Amino acid sequence: MIRTLALVCCSIAAAQELKLGDLLYQEDFEGVADRWRFDGRGRQWIQDGRLQMSADGFECTAWFTPEIEGDVAILYQARILEPAGDRNINLIFRAAGPDGGDVLRVPFTGAYNEYHKLPNYIFTFTGTHSRLRRDPGFELASEDKTMLPAPDRTYDFAVGARGGAIRCWVNGRLVHSYDDPNPHSGGKLAFRTFRTRLWWDNLKVYRLRGDR
Repeated sequence: MIRTLALVCCSIAAAQELKLGDLLYQEDFEGVADRWRFDGRGRQWIQDGRLQMSADGFECTAWFTPEIEGDVAILYQARILEPAGDRNINLIFRAAGPDGGDVLRVPFTGAYNEYHKLPNYIFTFTGTHSRLRRDPGFELASEDKTMLPAPDRTYDFAVGARGGAIRCWVNGRLVHSYDDPNPHSGGKLAFRTFRTRLWWDNLKVYRLRGDR
């Protein structure tokens, strides 16, 4: 059974700040992952109700194909497995093509610098740092080096995007807070890793209520 939202994906304080509205999308990987497109040289497969990635020496990107517009919260889980490698957990969100259209019209190979040329935000949680970046241009918006992932531990993530207010929580702790004066309005999201073995689960996307 999937645990309740407040316990799985964010603390009560984070849930209150996000002001969750209607559930737009969810993915528990219990069936065929038919709403995903995969890039990169690593392996990706569904097992035990989770999206598994094995990117030892390589990269993997899994694009969630629905277009996600407006103010939303993105909630998900990930767990790094041994051998841990670079301990790399990335979320790409509000990603669009160079003309503002569908980002998946771009023929990606999975190389990281390909994404830096297009409009998006990237939330990284790695063995050396956590960062929020704004593309195009790979602009560093926020950095934290005090909370780092460990292998064999499940992490609960919550990302809120309300206009230009971007907030990122890990296990209920707010690690990034950025106010973009020229925000991206919407697009697609992707899970990505590099030189890491891990799984992903329990993706949920909620509309945020209009009141703050």
